[in-house]
Amino acid sequence: MTCAIVNDASCLIDLRKGGLLGVVCDLPYRFVIPLPVRVSEVLNVSEAEWQALDEADMITHDLTMEEFGQALAVRERHPGLSANDCFCLVTARVYPGILLTGDALLRRVAEKNGLRVHGVLWVVDELEAAEVCSRSLLSRALKAWQSDETVFLPPHEITTRLDHLAEVGPRRGRRR
Repeated sequence: MTCAIVNDASCLIDLRKGGLLGVVCDLPYRFVIPLPVRVSEVLNVSEAEWQALDEADMITHDLTMEEFGQALAVRERHPGLSANDCFCLVTARVYPGILLTGDALLRRVAEKNGLRVHGVLWVVDELEAAEVCSRSLLSRALKAWQSDETVFLPPHEITTRLDHLAEVGPRRGRRR
């Protein structure tokens, strides 16, 4: 079975800002998004982008009433989490694998609950290793994040990856 990656809103936003939203589904994972996160106004993802993600087999998980209740219970225990964070946490239990988040509190809670957690820089590493896109696309994404004041990634981690990509030189991706 293919490992699932449950995406929170912050990572989807950053992947979109970096121009990587269209290539993440080329990785050997099942990408999952909770329905309440998908319909959130904060994402600002176009219908055409959603359609492309759906065609690439991204799964939109509609939480059951029981799962919704579990999310409410998580919110009671961790009031600093948003409702969407709680939906992501519960969905990551339904689709075991990896929770993709940029939220520090959600990361801590998920790790305390035994979940694997990564962020968008891990996605860059995975895209580069899988050779599903060009290194220049990855460099553009990293530079876009570096210059965006609303993207909160460790500057040294971005610089390290940019240096690595410059060292290994250009490579054409299989698709983009």
